[in-house]
This record gives sequence, structure tokens and C-alpha cells, in this order.
Amino acid sequence: MNVFVLIISILISVICVLVALLQHYYIITKTYKKSTKLNSPEFEDLIPSEKKIFEIAYPVTLETHHEDSVLNDLTSVLNSKPKEPPDTVKVVDRSNKKMGTNSEVYNTIQAALAFKMAGKNNKAMKLFEHASAMAPDNADVLNWYGEFLEQHYDIVTADELYFKALTYSPNHKAALSNRERTAPLVDGLDYKLFKEIDNLKNVLRDRMKLDNFDSVKKQAYYLHIYHTVGIEGNTMTVEQLRYVLETGHVVSGKSLLEHNEVLGLEKAMQYVKLLIRTDYIGIKEILGIHRRVMGHVDPIKSGVFRNEKVFVGSHVPPPHNEIPMLMETYVDWLNSEEAHSMHPVRYAALAHYKLVDIHPFVDGNGRTSRLIMNLILLKAGYPPVMILKEQREKYYDALKTGNMGDVKPFVRFVAQCTLQILDMYLYGTRALSLDGPDHQVMEF
Repeated sequence: MNVFVLIISILISVICVLVALLQHYYIITKTYKKSTKLNSPEFEDLIPSEKKIFEIAYPVTLETHHEDSVLNDLTSVLNSKPKEPPDTVKVVDRSNKKMGTNSEVYNTIQAALAFKMAGKNNKAMKLFEHASAMAPDNADVLNWYGEFLEQHYDIVTADELYFKALTYSPNHKAALSNRERTAPLVDGLDYKLFKEIDNLKNVLRDRMKLDNFDSVKKQAYYLHIYHTVGIEGNTMTVEQLRYVLETGHVVSGKSLLEHNEVLGLEKAMQYVKLLIRTDYIGIKEILGIHRRVMGHVDPIKSGVFRNEKVFVGSHVPPPHNEIPMLMETYVDWLNSEEAHSMHPVRYAALAHYKLVDIHPFVDGNGRTSRLIMNLILLKAGYPPVMILKEQREKYYDALKTGNMGDVKPFVRFVAQCTLQILDMYLYGTRALSLDGPDHQVMEF
């Protein structure tokens, strides 16, 4: 009997050990599983190696010279103003303006609807926009405005307005019915947008074989640093930051902080390039990026999570004591099959949004999030995205909409920026090719 009990105990122990080993193997393979989507960094050379930045074949000055023609051409593409149809007006967020009375809002809407019935769409659009500015949280106004936009071929903005209406009035019948109709249509448009990105990415991959592409990559690299620090308020010009990076000298009239922001971002981008061929993005890597972004600016708080409360406009990030747990959850998602199964642009955009939403650092959250976004894109075989300083308002508006519960506009914004950067690189290669700049600027 004792022998039988002993044998049973041994068998149970062996089974427990095998189960533990299987669990361990499962966790390791799930966590570190290599994704086929993140194994073709075809555009990693769009971030030049650090040593190449200081290989100067000409005397660097702050005056424009012949090689700047490439930089100027690329900048002209990025800074091109979008052409708007004559019968459309931008939806402007004026929620910080003085609110109108109910009667003022009602009279404005009635006038807008009357102009709509009369076919005077320009006047109707202006009144709808004015009414939404006076009553930005009025579900009826948002829904009426959305219906007008939907009828005039702006279904994407209409869908966003229906969502906002439901945010303020979840049981609004008309908005519920409208969004049930528009949501799948907008999803289809987003799918086409991703397909267009993939097609242009393949064209760029082929064009990268051109011998003269190195000059485009180098100049685009400066533009990337310029716009990334420019979003945060840095006032250096492209020529000035290039002078700093290529010579190591300072620019007269610019603050030490601005110099350090440029140097820190350049170091962070070099670190991102080192991470491209790794299979796992963890806490260590995120802290490493932030340490380089902010290391020259604030060495004490760089590379460490915040231990204080912060405010970001109307958004209040989680308490600092929750940061370690939230970041562990974020990293688990970042390396999950769910994330890797998404289209890389959607995955990268959500990774950016989720990190900014947590806001784990006192400063440098936006720059770190944009670098994480570009790390994901580069690992997946896409070029890094450049969000222009001129797009700052659109960028923050899309993040604000995400905070309200709809992340689709932010994903769409990142996708449009991806198209923009693909267009810029392709224009650069065409401009420098023997065929000439046969080019039409992509606008959104």
C-alpha cells in the first residue's frame, strides 16, 4: 500500500513538473514569438548611420548652398497646402469659445436647414459650423451637421460627428441609426487607404535601388528631426539643426534647451535603428528611447517613469502609482499576436496613442511615442512617418478624439501621414532621376 502511494505521488509530481514546463514554454513562445510581419526592415537605411552624419564633403555654413536644393524640394512637398473643394468648409473646434444660448443655436440651425433645402450649401455649411462651435456638446447639432456633410460627400467627418453626438447622448436615435450606416462604409475607406499605402510602399522599395537616393535619405532625416522637435516648440530651422549635427557647433541666438532637444532626438533615432531587428519591445527599450530623447534636456528625469501627477490639456493621465502596472500591460499588448495581426500602420498608430494616453513620463511622451510608432513601422517594412509641425493642430485634435473613445480618426491621421511621407520620398527620387520631377503632390 505504501509503495502504491509512493508511486502515485511520484507520478503526480512528474505530471506537475511537465505542466509547469509546458506553461513556461507557452508563455515564452507567446511573449517572444517572432512575427513574420516584423521581420523585413526594408527601409532601415532611411535613418542614416551616425557616422555618416558627420562625413562632410563640403564646408558647412548657415547659408543655402547647392546641395540644399534637394532639401528645399522635399520641404516644398511637405508644406504644400491641401486644395479644398469650393463647397466645403473645415470643421473647426471652437469649444473654448463663448457658448451661445439655446435660442441662438436653434435659430442658427433652422437657418442652416433652410439654406440646405434651398440648395445654398456654402451658407448652410457656415451656419452648421457656427452652430457646432456655439454648442459643441449638443448631440442634435452634431447629428444635423453630420447629416449635411454625409450628403455632400464627406462621410468620414460625418461619421466622426455622429460618434461625438453619441458621446454626449448615447441613446440619440438618429445618431445611432446614422452611425450604424456610416461606420462600415468608413471602415471600407480605411481599408482602401491601407491598400494604397502598401502599393506605394512597394513602389518606394523598388525606387530605393536608385544610386542617388542617399542624398534624399539624408535630407529627409534632417526634416524628420526638424518637424519632430518643432511640434514641441523648437524654433531651429532645418539648416540650423543640420549645422549643429554636422559640425557639433552651436547656433547663435538659439537656447541651450533647443540644442539639447535636437541632439537628444538624433541619439534616440540612432537607438531606434539599433532596435529595428530585435523581436521584442519591452520596458527596457522604451526607457532607453526616452533616456536618449531627454538625456541632454533633463538627465535626472530621463529614462524613468514619472512620480508626480501631470495634466495634458483637458486630459488627465493615470496616477503615477499606476504607471508600472499600466506599462507592463502596454508591453504585453505591444508584443501580442493581437497587435501583430493588425495592419502595421494601425498597429503603429495605436501603439503611439496608448503610450501617450498613459503618459508615463514627465516630459518627452510625444517624442517617445512617435519613435515607438516609427520603430514598429520600420520593423514591419514601412518607412518612418513624419508628422509635420504645421499639422500639430490636426495631430492633437485626433488624439483628443481618441480620448473621447474613438481612435479611428487618429489611426486615419497616421495613415494619411504615411501616404504623405511615401509621396515625399517618391518625389525625391523622381526629382533626382533623369526622367525629371513628373509629380503631383499628395494632399489631405
